[in-house]
Amino acid sequence: MLENLKIIDISDSVIGFNFSRIIDTNINANIHQIENFVSKSKIAGLISHYPTYNSLIINYDFQKTSRKKLIDDIKKIIISIDFVVDNEENLLEIPVAYGGKDGPDLHNISKILKLREEEIIKIHSGTKYHVFMLGFSPGFPYLGELDERLECPRLPTPRITVPAGSVGIADKQTGIYPLESPGGWRIIGRTSLKMFDLEKENFSLIKPGMKIKFKPL
Repeated sequence: MLENLKIIDISDSVIGFNFSRIIDTNINANIHQIENFVSKSKIAGLISHYPTYNSLIINYDFQKTSRKKLIDDIKKIIISIDFVVDNEENLLEIPVAYGGKDGPDLHNISKILKLREEEIIKIHSGTKYHVFMLGFSPGFPYLGELDERLECPRLPTPRITVPAGSVGIADKQTGIYPLESPGGWRIIGRTSLKMFDLEKENFSLIKPGMKIKFKPL
């Protein structure tokens, strides 16, 4: 991981550790493993850390540590890790009601892609997805990689309201709306699972680095 590492100074107290110029499942999985080790470390001055598609963002207290010391500490952690390519223990199966009122865009996607609705459901639910990151809204997972046969552009005009639990497709990714919100992804189904709950210790059901598989109802 160190061979392609680039250090980016985002501010006087935030550093980006960039590992790739492309979006890659294995690299992203390694970044989440690094982030997990960093979270368990006792690095002086460490405030917070955020994994992205191809980077790990570190926020630190420059009064408690130096830029050089922090970078050296992170590099030592990276060198110490025996990276695991795939972890089936982190696989989460999510039940989904496809089509109809739960998936209002499935019919149009079928026309755009020239695939039967049943084929779309089979392809979409037949893939094991990697959680690249959470963003857009609390707990929203960016999942990939989507089968190229299902690649479809976003809606030309976003919806004002997308129900919580809606499963959507946008370009090369799929995702789940954890909360009711505006959105421009094409909705093909919906899960009844509560994806985000402030009353629980872990607010989000899905964590970055997990594997997701959809189960048609």
